[in-house]
Amino acid sequence: MVSGVATVAVLSGGGIYLAHGVLSAPVSGTPTSPLGVAVAVPPTVVTIPPPELAASRSPSALAPAHSAPPRATGSAATQVLALINQARSAAGLPALTFTAGLQASSAAHNQLMASGCGLSHQCPGEAALGARETAAGVIWTAAGENIGEGGPVAATDAAIAKMAVGLTQSMLDEQPPDDGHRMNILSSSFTHIGITVYRASSGTVWLTQDFSN
Repeated sequence: MVSGVATVAVLSGGGIYLAHGVLSAPVSGTPTSPLGVAVAVPPTVVTIPPPELAASRSPSALAPAHSAPPRATGSAATQVLALINQARSAAGLPALTFTAGLQASSAAHNQLMASGCGLSHQCPGEAALGARETAAGVIWTAAGENIGEGGPVAATDAAIAKMAVGLTQSMLDEQPPDDGHRMNILSSSFTHIGITVYRASSGTVWLTQDFSN
């Protein structure tokens, strides 16, 4: 609550999942989001890039200097990651780890949403998810994204983190067939993540989670 105003949390119509750069089609009976983005489907089998491809990328390409992972241990992004990895552990899945490339792609997209684009997986003039991750130096054959917004909340670290964690918990609480966000979080295809949490001057908290293998 902020000044007696109830906070409102909103998620996109569904997380998106890509394999080999192709947007996955919704499964039978699974609706697309109001934004026309397909709800994530169970991950398909993907082919890992050959070792020579991964070796051809320099460390600087994989970790742009401007996109360091969240700095504070108690940051909102770190708390969101802790919740995600708790859920993955309960499902028998390995933990996800931050990477600089995914931090860069999630931060850029989050800022576009907060700057007027609104809750969308692709803002006007913006590249699609796969191209964004590639441009950030990410080598992937499976990629995904979850987004959400909520607020208004107070301009405190605790309030911002509470909203970001609450949005993520709402994703984990989804039930089939409308559980695209949850499937991204619990996908066995993903090993890495970038999480950006931003509070706008209006008090709205914007959240972007970018995934890759």
